[in-house]
Amino acid sequence: MIEEVLQQYFSNPPTATEVLRDQDRLVAEVTVDGKQYYVKGGKQSLVYIEKTITLTHLMREANLPFITPVQTLDGKYYVKHGQMHFILEQKGVGEEVKCLRMLHIEEIGRMLAKQHLVSENTAMRFGTGTSWGMFGGNATDALGDYDENELCFLDLMRTLKEHDQHVKEMIAIKELYEARRSILHTFWGKLPLGPVQGDFAPYNMLFQQHKMTAVFDYDIAGDEVLVNECIAIAIYLAWHYDYEGPETPDERYTAYIRAYSAERPLSNREQEAVPHLFALIRACRYDRIEAGIEKIKRGDGKPFLDETINILQG
Repeated sequence: MIEEVLQQYFSNPPTATEVLRDQDRLVAEVTVDGKQYYVKGGKQSLVYIEKTITLTHLMREANLPFITPVQTLDGKYYVKHGQMHFILEQKGVGEEVKCLRMLHIEEIGRMLAKQHLVSENTAMRFGTGTSWGMFGGNATDALGDYDENELCFLDLMRTLKEHDQHVKEMIAIKELYEARRSILHTFWGKLPLGPVQGDFAPYNMLFQQHKMTAVFDYDIAGDEVLVNECIAIAIYLAWHYDYEGPETPDERYTAYIRAYSAERPLSNREQEAVPHLFALIRACRYDRIEAGIEKIKRGDGKPFLDETINILQG
């Protein structure tokens, strides 16, 4: 299959092929004419594929290091093979960062802000959300419906009901969580929204000397409330990604927000949303909740619950 797809791009066959993923998506690294590429295939609709291609070109035009798909021999940016659509990306220059430093965090904040400037000034929309989304209702597990933050909160509530030694804490967390969600919901639809890459994390980037040189992987791109993605990524980088340096998570978060705001100042409405988003996302991020549930089950969950209350209180 891969060689048949590559025939649409090159006259010469690949000299090396390594399948990196072959489950819901097919991803392979190939070498052709001495250059390295990634072949990526999935079952997304052609409309969705075309919109991701448009997004990459919009970002490149704004001098952001988004990798754009290679054109086929007949000028297309994708290949249809069976039930799958394939794109080809040339391997970017730089290295993936496994352990962040402060300069990386600031660079990611700046680049996300620049992406968001493009996002809020284009009429293009995917019509689907991202994995960061809130208020989708969880009617399905599709991006845009799926609200991971709410599901994590509900998982915590179920666990606390099953282990009823923490009734006081359960009531406090429930009241604080629902109050912040209710406030956010009143103006959620008025916050700036636009098409984004959807997974703006170090494992989808390359760096040289702390400078971002490539952004790739657009298979979960979608429309997102920009400040929601901003805060979600800030929390992920500051509290959940491997870090090398003396700075505390709070200091990393502050530096990220400062770098982001220097490129794209948050509107008054977005600033109003920030403390609520921070409290909700920080308290109910899935890996924090998963670890906390295990502590509750072991009988030593009180410190986790107290911390959760403090985060939600702000």
